[in-house]
Amino acid sequence: MRSFVVALTCMMAATLVASTFGTASADPVADKSREVVTDDGWQVRVTKVAENLDRVPNLADSPFTREGFVGLEAIADITGHGRVPVSSGSLTVGYQIGCQVDVSNGLTVGLSAAIGPNVGISVGGVNVGASALAIPSVSFSPKPGAITTVPLGTKALAGAHSSITVDQVQIKIDSCLGPASLRSYAIVSTSTADADNSVAVYGDPIWL
Repeated sequence: MRSFVVALTCMMAATLVASTFGTASADPVADKSREVVTDDGWQVRVTKVAENLDRVPNLADSPFTREGFVGLEAIADITGHGRVPVSSGSLTVGYQIGCQVDVSNGLTVGLSAAIGPNVGISVGGVNVGASALAIPSVSFSPKPGAITTVPLGTKALAGAHSSITVDQVQIKIDSCLGPASLRSYAIVSTSTADADNSVAVYGDPIWL
């Protein structure tokens, strides 16, 4: 009985969280930029701008699912006078997604037997043994949360300026108890005959 009460309490809390976070509007997300000078003399700048998140109630109306639509732009700029030309490179944009508790194991539904004077009682074809009463039980099997990196786009550099823009990309997170966190990222990688370099910039964490 206790496991049923605990599970019911968790489900009610999750439903409250879903109703609290499922309909709110996102605050403006700050632009971010970072620049480095490589060992071979190039100035490499990566910028993340125009990030936005539209939270929506999930289509399945599940307390364990978060859903929203994101948009952002990543920009790469290479300037300066390097010793040798940039032979190749790439720009990648995406999100890191985290949830505190993973409930992907779902719910366990079974029978909890209360001992009584009768024997051989069968409920739904299941013999519960020496019991006078069979009480349904529900329990969670939660696991610690994790962080997942999801790239939304990668572009090979073809010049000194490149960009990737994504708009209204759906992000749906299943089997998550409580709010989920998102952190955008943009990474520029360059390669010359002398050196390989990677420059990353990250957005402020936001919740879904």
